Amino acid sequence: MKKLITLICALVIGSMSFAQKNEIKAIEKALKSNNFATAKASVKAAESLLGNMDDKTKDKFYFLKAKTLYSNGGILNTDIDSAIESVENLIALKEKTGKSKYFEDALTIKSDIFRSIALNAESAFKSRNFEVAGDGYYRAYKLSPSDTLFLYASATSYLNAEKYDKSLPLYEKLLDLKYQGGGTDYTAIKKETGEVETFGSKDFRDAAVKSKQYISPKDVKLPSRQGDILRYMSLIYSFQGNSEKALDLIAKAKVYNPKDMQLIIAEAKAYLASDDKEKMKKLLDEAQDLVGDDPVNLYNFGFFAMEIGENKTAIKYFEEAISKNPKFADAYLNIANVITIEEEAIVKEMNSLGTSDADNRRYDELRAKKTEVFNRAIPYLEKAFELKPNLDNANFLLSLYKASFQTQKAKDLQVKIDEMATGN
Repeated sequence: MKKLITLICALVIGSMSFAQKNEIKAIEKALKSNNFATAKASVKAAESLLGNMDDKTKDKFYFLKAKTLYSNGGILNTDIDSAIESVENLIALKEKTGKSKYFEDALTIKSDIFRSIALNAESAFKSRNFEVAGDGYYRAYKLSPSDTLFLYASATSYLNAEKYDKSLPLYEKLLDLKYQGGGTDYTAIKKETGEVETFGSKDFRDAAVKSKQYISPKDVKLPSRQGDILRYMSLIYSFQGNSEKALDLIAKAKVYNPKDMQLIIAEAKAYLASDDKEKMKKLLDEAQDLVGDDPVNLYNFGFFAMEIGENKTAIKYFEEAISKNPKFADAYLNIANVITIEEEAIVKEMNSLGTSDADNRRYDELRAKKTEVFNRAIPYLEKAFELKPNLDNANFLLSLYKASFQTQKAKDLQVKIDEMATGN
């Protein structure tokens, strides 16, 4: 009886071994003809036999599974985790047994998958599809947690996508990790294209070079990004209305670059959000020498001055921005906005007047003064509408034409507005 049981066990084991070899061969055959759908079906069948495979067969199976899912670069997003897991299983098996026939090839596949994810994320970023880029970079980071550069890229992509709930925790994690950004980029030139590509780690880069598809490996030192992280976090807190936290981070960021205009603008935005006009005015006065010739910086300073009621200073900055960029439509628009602010005081006084002869004379003077204000604003608004012909600018200009009794111009503009409204 014992001999019979032994014989049955031997037959079962032999049958299973035969099935394993058949499934492995089926995977190999499908891969040779690039029939990845069939290869996947064979991988699934072989997987059910995994528990009875010897280490040598497992080594081969893990490699073939990863190769199947990679599909010569056509890997599906849904297969990425499974492919990486198969390579990790192969690596763990090598560490246990001390040998693997497919270790180098498996590392190359992992490197290719990793690079594909990173390149797709980069492509999405260049196409301004920032949330998709953020997802991709974060996936690359999860696959290789030591490569914190991808965590930084993910956080910044989400920031550009205005997904602050996704971006902020990643920046906080970077601070917890004491990320400086002063690490190293591992690059190599792809023979086929001659382009320099960046890899997630030295191991991945070295594996790519060993594949003979890449040459000229280089280790490129990166500058610190600590100040940028603090600045970006301060902007997010400012957007969220947490000015106190924003200002605290800005103070820390200034240690790295006290003359950073973006930091100064972020600080101004935080003061603006907290309605601290005195500190805003002090900041603008202190930073005047740092504005330089950049029209955007000049415009921003003009906007901040306008927001705290420093109208002459605002117009000065807007005019300087226009002198650097004569097509800066919003600068013309805001000069018109600042000029028309004068109307408020005029209208207030007009409404306070009585019906005496003196009051009536004063009323006429104020009405003429109001018309004069509109006439000063109109040329700037006309230029803004010329450069940016949208309905908001058109309706603002129409209101000034009507208020200044320029009837024919109002009629002509109304025709344009009607055409714009109907899509013509």
